[in-house]
Amino acid sequence: MQYKNLILNKLLDKYEKSKSSYADSNRRIILKMQELKEYDIENYEIKKLFHDIVYELENEQLIKYSWKQFEKRKYTSRNLAK
Repeated sequence: MQYKNLILNKLLDKYEKSKSSYADSNRRIILKMQELKEYDIENYEIKKLFHDIVYELENEQLIKYSWKQFEKRKYTSRNLAK
């Protein structure tokens, strides 16, 4: 839950700093995982946890995401962290 709030708060902070928050704009707010100091690309468990959280947030229709082509991940109900 801590990481979920971290991602959502970072997105909200970026939105509030953008023109979209006070002007009519259809621009996306982009968050690169490397912007989060807690995201450790070398630690598989942390990396998988963050990816699962992003997937869950999309299922809850709170965010939309896309992976770079070489980072695409296929999700099934079997490989989600419980």
